[in-house]
This record gives sequence, structure tokens and C-alpha cells, in this order.
Amino acid sequence: MQTNHYIVDDEGNFRFTSVGLEEEGPLLARAGIDPTSIKTYEAYIQARKTAGPYFMDYLREETDRMLEGKPDTVEWQAIRSIAFGSDEEQKALIEKMKRKRSFKTV
Repeated sequence: MQTNHYIVDDEGNFRFTSVGLEEEGPLLARAGIDPTSIKTYEAYIQARKTAGPYFMDYLREETDRMLEGKPDTVEWQAIRSIAFGSDEEQKALIEKMKRKRSFKTV
């Protein structure tokens, strides 16, 4: 079995690709897991389950990193609010977008 993130050979040995290490390594590290220590697909699935509680914080930080230095538009504020914000924050942003003529809400 092979994906962009990992390879499992015919003997069941698991290893991350460079893409997998780059993209999944930081999340697994948050859970105290060394991605290079994962040797089977079953261990990988267990590691992902263990890292699950850290996913939203990881995603928030990755989003902030990707948007660093870019304009903080109301549209990006809305996307972050949908993913990470409270109901009140979402409602306030929807009202703000309704007032903005260049953005149509449905």
C-alpha cells in the first residue's frame, strides 16, 4: 500500500514519505510521538487516534502560519470563525459580511 504520506511494503513495514513526515510529523510530535518510531500500519492508526485531541490546535497554528503576512480579510476571518470560533463570533461576522456589498451570503 502506498499513499503520498506513507508506504507499507509487502512484509507490512510502515514508513513515512518525506511529504508524510513534513505534513504529519508536527501533529504527531504534539502528542509526544516520534513519527520515525511507527513501524506498522496498525501503529500508525493508533498514533493518529492518540494525536486526535491535538488536531484543532495544530490546525489553528498551521492556518495562522499560512496566513501570516497576508491581508486579514473578512472572508478569512469568516473561515477561521467557522473552524475555530464561537457562535457569537460567527453571527457577528455574518452580519459584517452582509453589510459588505462585494460578498454575497446565501
